[in-house]
Amino acid sequence: MPEQAPGKPRKRAKAAVSDDQSISAATAKADQYIADQLKAIYDAVAVEPVPDRLLQLLDRLNDEAEK
Repeated sequence: MPEQAPGKPRKRAKAAVSDDQSISAATAKADQYIADQLKAIYDAVAVEPVPDRLLQLLDRLNDEAEK
């Protein structure tokens, strides 16, 4: 292992790991927030009734497909 020059601080590899971990934690937190928001939006849309016009259109398309 090479000798370190006097008066020159040694780099600490642990700080880089800590920075990577904090970035990973922040990314995970952001991902979870986005997932929660998307789920809330999906849940709100999923419980809405299908519009009557769309149901009528689907019925007509189904009838035409059976012919």
